[in-house]
Amino acid sequence: MKFIKKCRVCPFNCGVDRKTKLGVCQAPDYIEISHSQIHFWEEPCISGVGEKLGGSGTIFFSHCNLKCIFCQNYKISQLNHGQKYSGEELFKLCLRLKVGGSYNINLVSPTSYSLYLKSFLEKYKNRIGLPIVWNSNAYEKEETIKSLNGLVDVWLPDFKYYNDNLALKYSKAKNYFQYAASNILQMRRCSPKDIFNKNGIMVKGLLVRHLVLPGQNEDSLKILKWIKDNLGKNTTISLMSQYYPAHHARKYSEINKKIASQEYQILINWLSDNDFSNVFIQDISSANEAFTPNF
Repeated sequence: MKFIKKCRVCPFNCGVDRKTKLGVCQAPDYIEISHSQIHFWEEPCISGVGEKLGGSGTIFFSHCNLKCIFCQNYKISQLNHGQKYSGEELFKLCLRLKVGGSYNINLVSPTSYSLYLKSFLEKYKNRIGLPIVWNSNAYEKEETIKSLNGLVDVWLPDFKYYNDNLALKYSKAKNYFQYAASNILQMRRCSPKDIFNKNGIMVKGLLVRHLVLPGQNEDSLKILKWIKDNLGKNTTISLMSQYYPAHHARKYSEINKKIASQEYQILINWLSDNDFSNVFIQDISSANEAFTPNF
């Protein structure tokens, strides 16, 4: 795979030659992977449930272009854990996950490697023979999403913030909402309908995740309203209550706590009152680091 001479794959537009200098995300000029596993704790339509539990073939890429102070995966996103993988090695990893019974190949935090992954999928997607999941923070470029049309089957973006001041404070990201909203609309255009197989596993479509932060119900409600107005109430949504104060979150008193059950219930009630029918919710007890993979 060719190295990136002037990296502009995400909104930061660092313009660095990744062979000689690292940009905001700190990703090198090759694919670096920290962790892979068959993951059983994704949404049921991604990893299965009950007797149909097959798991999602998750591949955690090292580095991230966001600097979320509460990142539960900070060891790989911000502490530079990882090993170099060639395209052939990544292909063999995908096949191991497939043989292990995974329903899909779930590319976690792929944004920094989007150009490499496009090239990889063009060569290996048909040989892998599983749905490809793009599991990102949505702080990407619309042209990147367009370029992956037909290569990615399931779009799994995390829609983090409506208020850009929150995005800047907690994730060091300028104009987050503008980029995320544009990208999620493009993802919907790439996969206009949600398609499920006989086991209820999504093989094509869009699933929008939103992590609820303590004290930020107003921001969460604005995101849900935007989804209703722009994507419709049939949109598949994962409303996550799993926040706990990881990484540097303890330095910020307002988010140095788990969300209150009342906060979460208000959002659930809003979705119900507005006739959303494809919503995944979590038990409030999911806010536990025991559910975070051991990197």
